[in-house]
Amino acid sequence: KGFHVIERARSRIQTESIRAELTPLLEATPFGENSFVGIRTKRIHSVFGRTRAVDGLAIDPLILEILAARLGDSLLSASVACEIHPGETEQLPHVDDGIYPLPSDHADVSLSALWAIDDFTVDNGATVVFPGSQGQRGSRPAMDAAHAVEMPAGSILLYTGTLWHGGGANTSDVRRLGLILTYVESWLRPQDAHLISVPVDTAKSLSPKLRALLG
Repeated sequence: KGFHVIERARSRIQTESIRAELTPLLEATPFGENSFVGIRTKRIHSVFGRTRAVDGLAIDPLILEILAARLGDSLLSASVACEIHPGETEQLPHVDDGIYPLPSDHADVSLSALWAIDDFTVDNGATVVFPGSQGQRGSRPAMDAAHAVEMPAGSILLYTGTLWHGGGANTSDVRRLGLILTYVESWLRPQDAHLISVPVDTAKSLSPKLRALLG
C-alpha cells in the first residue's frame, strides 16, 4: 500500500524535549507564501544545519535497517520540520519523486520517515495518504481514496517516494509538528545542500553514520 506506521518509536518525554528545542526556531520562521507549502504552515528546512535535537531520529537503527533493505546505499535528501497551524487547508496531493526527471515506470528510489513530534489527528492536520497509489505515477488518485494517518507523538509514518500524499487541514485550535526526513539512493542529488548548511566544524562532531548520510 506504499506506507507503514510504526507507533511510539520514541517516548512522549523525548518528543516533548524535541519540540522544546525546535519551538524557538519555529517562532522565528515565517509562514509559507503559497497554498502548497502552506500559508498557515511553518517549515524549517535543512534541519541538521540548525539543531542537534533530531540527530538520533535520522540514524534510528530500525530506519537504517529498512533503508538498507529497500534502497541500499542511501543519503539524506530533505529534512523539514513542518508545523501546521490552525486554519491551514489541505495540501494538494503530490509524490516526492516528482522532483526527479525519471521515467514513469521507475522503481522506488526514495523513502520518507515522517516523525510525529505532536499527536497527529484528523482535526489537527494529520498527513493524508492514498493507499496503493504508488502504482498510479501518471495520474492523481481520487480524493475519496484519501486516508488521514492518525498516530501518537513519537510514531513514524514511512512512505515511498511514489506514494501520493499531502498535509491535512488543521481545523483544531492546536499546532501540529512533524519532522520529515527523506532518504534517496546515493546516485541521486539530495534536495538539501548539506555541504553548505552544515558547517565543517559541526560535521566533524557528528556521528559517522549521520556524516555519511549527509554526504
